[in-house]
Amino acid sequence: MKDGGLRASIEEMEAWVADPTWEPDPERLAQWDVDFQAALARAEKGPDWPNLMARAHAAGRELEARTVKFAQLRDQMKAELDAQERGNRALMGYRATIR
Repeated sequence: MKDGGLRASIEEMEAWVADPTWEPDPERLAQWDVDFQAALARAEKGPDWPNLMARAHAAGRELEARTVKFAQLRDQMKAELDAQERGNRALMGYRATIR
């Protein structure tokens, strides 16, 4: 079975999700997807195919969960920064009225 590239792509994704300090890089993920799709198209569906696909799907679910977590953290930080800016504007307006 010609699956070396596919296996390497899956192992790379598994390494990403196993590393708690890993942060997604959109450009690297896009290139990984191009490489993965090419490897997938070249791969022969031999006896190890179901195992490879199970690993790929499991790692994909983990990656998706991490991506959602990062998006939630980003949205939370943005909301906090927006609230701080509104508070700062209110304080500046309050100071203008007490002078």
